[in-house]
Amino acid sequence: MRLAVTGTVNAAIFDSYLLQCQPCIQGTDGELVLDLSSADWGYPSGLVPLASLMRALSGQGVTVRVDSYPDKSVCSYYCRMGFFNLIGANSPCRQVRGGTGEGRFIEITELRHPQIEAEKRTKLVGLLRRLPEGVNATGVSRSSFIDACGELVSNTRHAYEARIDNTIGTRPPALLQAQFYPKRGLVEFCVSDCGLGIKRSMEGEHGAQPFTSHLDAIDAALAFRNKNPMGGGEGIGLSALHSYIKKNGGTLRIRSGDALKVQQGDRRTTSTQQLPGWDGTIVTLEIRVEKAADLSRIVKRLAK
Repeated sequence: MRLAVTGTVNAAIFDSYLLQCQPCIQGTDGELVLDLSSADWGYPSGLVPLASLMRALSGQGVTVRVDSYPDKSVCSYYCRMGFFNLIGANSPCRQVRGGTGEGRFIEITELRHPQIEAEKRTKLVGLLRRLPEGVNATGVSRSSFIDACGELVSNTRHAYEARIDNTIGTRPPALLQAQFYPKRGLVEFCVSDCGLGIKRSMEGEHGAQPFTSHLDAIDAALAFRNKNPMGGGEGIGLSALHSYIKKNGGTLRIRSGDALKVQQGDRRTTSTQQLPGWDGTIVTLEIRVEKAADLSRIVKRLAK
């Protein structure tokens, strides 16, 4: 089959492409040809899930190849983000240079462990080091951003719990990407995995009765401290991030199974069900860097 990626690659495109890829997912088509000739700039919320989808298909034995690339400037960005290398495609860029956005992003990175490696943590800190005139970030907002990213990465340990599914280790590891948008005073951080999904993870780890839906499982994960009782880890799961986003005024998007939950600040929550099924989980944070919401206080409150 042929998948044409068009326009801006953001969170809104994933379900359309997941639906179009059903012949490959269901095993009726063994090849996917990716057409990026009309693709525009990408956000972490779009590029990371798209890369995860391509890697999941490759893991099922589907041959994934790119036969048409974006225009030069967009293609250079995809190369800098490591998109082509991570999906096993030939990269058209001979040499990737830093460019004008150097220091404003973390390229798409494979997570082998549920912790942010020292090199990536340094880069995350650096994202908010040089702010443009008129954009201010307090020490609290900077440290809360790093802590929020760390919690999302720590949460991936639930996605690959071998004691729930002993074949889970054969699936592609989770991916992360981050980018700072100075003019908007916004940083976006996305983690996408091909693991168990929130519903299976919650049922398996906590011995809960089966949830009636994936959306119910997401709501349950947001409602309490989701520390893994089956193993180590100090993560407090999605609950603290949910509270943090309400105070920060940013956005938290959670996509798992056939459900999507979006929290925008403290006023608006939207839920969607019966989307194309995704076995893993995609979580995106959009954080307003000038809002000094204190994640550490929220964690202490939940830990009591």
